[in-house]
Amino acid sequence: MKKILILIFIMCLSSLIAKTPSWVNNRPLDNNYYIGIGYSSKVKGSNDHIEKAKNEALKNLASEITVNISGEIVSDMVEKSGLLEEELRSKITSTTQAELEGFEVVDEWQDKKQYYIYYRLSKEKYALQKQQKIANATDLSLDLFSKAKNSESNNEYDKALTFYLQALKPLDKFIGEPLIADYNGKSIYLSNEINSSLQNLLSNINLQAVNSKISAKRNSAVKTPLKVEAKIYDSEIPISNLPIAFSFTRGEGDIQNQVSTNMNGIASSRIAMLKSNDKMQFVVAKLDIQKLINQDDSSFIYRNMLQSFPIPETKFILSVAGLSFCIDSEETNLGKIMEVNQVEPKLKEALSSKGYSFTDDISNADFHIGLKARSREGSELYGMYSSFVDLTVSVTDMNSGEEIYQNVFNNISGQGLDYKKAGLKAFEKAAEEFVDDFIDVLQNKL
Repeated sequence: MKKILILIFIMCLSSLIAKTPSWVNNRPLDNNYYIGIGYSSKVKGSNDHIEKAKNEALKNLASEITVNISGEIVSDMVEKSGLLEEELRSKITSTTQAELEGFEVVDEWQDKKQYYIYYRLSKEKYALQKQQKIANATDLSLDLFSKAKNSESNNEYDKALTFYLQALKPLDKFIGEPLIADYNGKSIYLSNEINSSLQNLLSNINLQAVNSKISAKRNSAVKTPLKVEAKIYDSEIPISNLPIAFSFTRGEGDIQNQVSTNMNGIASSRIAMLKSNDKMQFVVAKLDIQKLINQDDSSFIYRNMLQSFPIPETKFILSVAGLSFCIDSEETNLGKIMEVNQVEPKLKEALSSKGYSFTDDISNADFHIGLKARSREGSELYGMYSSFVDLTVSVTDMNSGEEIYQNVFNNISGQGLDYKKAGLKAFEKAAEEFVDDFIDVLQNKL
């Protein structure tokens, strides 16, 4: 009986094994087709395994196609795009996968735990499709390249730059192909010609800071605009409509990031507020080449290739000083002017730590602070005396004459062995409490 059961088990197992198609365990080889096989484990209550297996099969199919790109071509692409070879091959595979069409399902197989799918694509059919796509892309690119050349000849450099960039776009899916085209009666390697022409134009664009060294004040707007002039090297021909990107390379501030050059080739940006305490700050202005392309419609490879081009730029140096204050402080303890002020030194210390400076000449100050503090007697209890300080403060913008801040701090108490000592204690306390609150509010006002 046992022998019969064992025989039945072996027959069932053999039957199951026989039902598993050979392509599941042994990848087929076919000189006429590209092969893609996808696999996914099943998850109970979900059909996601089917879509996962299909995507895997397409990825597998695409990798078989792109593996035919020569090492020399890949090296050239790596140099142009700035990517690692492994990263580049992955991106090429993804691009190829997205472009695949005309493939067919050869077979599917599944059991309780696994699902497999088998795709194939005729090599002849794929070659014809690719040839047609290359022809279409070449025609479009050549037309844009011709427009770029004509624009450059007419000194319309902004248009030429845009057309060169647009001419590259149709070719980015075929970056590894020779792409030979006929231009002005001679054969050219189109991709190489576009790259060379674009690099030459970029190298000939001269961005010059009109006012490269600017004096500025911390926590304030920079009065002088940052002006950039764009023209062709060794000529006085201005370049209009160039997008220029401004950014801090050292320091921090609210800056107008993107500006285009006007008809005179001038781009002017402004800094609404300098925030950094650095005494020397740098702003770079460079051609915003990304602005000239459609980011949403450009491939990863295309965007990285653009980064390898020589981008024109110039730099501004900001010499930064703190805003200046003139402080008039009147501090009296029980009606007598204090020999050593208590509040003013604390206020100056706090302002200085924020990068502000001071002057005794009100005509040279950015802001005037008027401070009055006086103590008065309170009460006595068991030999301990209390006094109170009342403090008023106002801040005036000396450029506009406007009072930007005014406040009163009353009844700040102190205790001591007599009213005078209690008054001094009250002044110490007033200095601490007033300065902390005042600095926070003042910085929001400036």
